[in-house]
Amino acid sequence: MSEVFKVAIHYNNDNGSIEYDCTSKQIKVNLEDEVKRHEVEAYLSATQIVRAAQHTLVDFIEWKAKPNEDVRTLQLVLAHLWEQTEVHVDWSRPVA
Repeated sequence: MSEVFKVAIHYNNDNGSIEYDCTSKQIKVNLEDEVKRHEVEAYLSATQIVRAAQHTLVDFIEWKAKPNEDVRTLQLVLAHLWEQTEVHVDWSRPVA
């Protein structure tokens, strides 16, 4: 049985989720708003440039990240989802 990472998302009053199957590396976006769902799917299917702090808060590296590479990479990419799509990640809300 494969492990699935889930995180809640919302756009306006539309509550949904993103599911990542760690074995198959497939990402599924669950959101009623079809336009926003497609926007999030497009964002998560594209390679992203990620800047991550290294040893200090001013020591950054950039790399090309494939969101479905692993859970950690997906989480880093999701940290910028709002900026790109206006869909908010609800890190603390449990997924039903």
